[in-house]
Amino acid sequence: MIKISDSDKKISISDITEFEIKSGLLLPENYKKFLLKFNGGVLYDYHRFLSSFNSVKYSENNTSLEESYEIYCKLNKDLDVNFLPIAASHSDNPITLFLQEGENYGKIFIFYLDRDEEPEIVANSLEELLEVNSIDEI
Repeated sequence: MIKISDSDKKISISDITEFEIKSGLLLPENYKKFLLKFNGGVLYDYHRFLSSFNSVKYSENNTSLEESYEIYCKLNKDLDVNFLPIAASHSDNPITLFLQEGENYGKIFIFYLDRDEEPEIVANSLEELLEVNSIDEI
């Protein structure tokens, strides 16, 4: 089971709603549930892709979703605006949640910004990425 440490201050559903309104993104319910449990954090044990998760706000220990979205999608335009950087890999490449409606909605992609490769789907859902059946298991 995955363990997450160094989460930032707990958030409420209104914090998530505020982020959705500001960004214009609609977050999947499973990710909202995850954010209410862990507002960012570092993985306690080694994971093949994940190093840390971004927080929604109160980002003392972790990068905030707003900051990473602004940097990767709006300023540098490294990512399409439908990819929300929710986490970082061990080499600080963004791990993203795809948020455009359609067959890839909710899938997890990693972008290799340090090399010339296409983004790779690493999981079909947040639960698959975290190796659980339900967010409640974490």
